[in-house]
Amino acid sequence: MYSDLIKNLAISLRASGNTFKEIGHILKLSTSTIQCLINYKLKLKKQKTGPKSRITNKLSTRIKRFVAKSNTASSKVTAKKIIEECNVPLKRRAMNKWLLKSKYQYSKCSQILTLTKKDKENRVSKICSWIEKNINWENAIFSDEKRFTLDGPDNW
Repeated sequence: MYSDLIKNLAISLRASGNTFKEIGHILKLSTSTIQCLINYKLKLKKQKTGPKSRITNKLSTRIKRFVAKSNTASSKVTAKKIIEECNVPLKRRAMNKWLLKSKYQYSKCSQILTLTKKDKENRVSKICSWIEKNINWENAIFSDEKRFTLDGPDNW
């Protein structure tokens, strides 16, 4: 092993334009040793291995613009919508992973109905009109009601 001083000296001599052979004569080392010293430092800066991303910079920009536009319109952004609108060549789960890697945060949508004051007043007036008309309630069906059983498979 050679000291960091020799390694840095070899790198600086190479950066100044000397050949491997000239550096070897100066430091009294073989040409192959000088090549290994200099290339070892360069290998540390090697790029990540693995498959190339299918999302190019152009496609990434298109996705970011779509997300920003959807956020200003306050509409829900999903991976499926992004894939359809931006023609992304990925599956939904791969798109979710890319979004997480790109520092987008996942948040659940609220499950609460947001009724305005006008909506609430319309509901009350509609119910009042039903009461006034004296509707036959035996024929009415309320589809939003929950059915509870006390003697079924729900362990009661």
